[in-house]
Amino acid sequence: MNQDQLLKLPEVADRLNISMSTLRRRIAAGDLPVVVIGRGHRVRPEDLARYIEAHVTDAPGKAPS
Repeated sequence: MNQDQLLKLPEVADRLNISMSTLRRRIAAGDLPVVVIGRGHRVRPEDLARYIEAHVTDAPGKAPS
């Protein structure tokens, strides 16, 4: 995998329309895996796609099963 394909955390937060603190909580909870490069964290596009797919619901306000 090319490092250019990895997403920086601000890019991920922007795509999910969430704050950086919420994103960091999701990462800390183990919901979204990250790649650690030095002191930086990156997200693989396929992991972001899996995270989004896992949180799709049938009806608004209904928690995923």
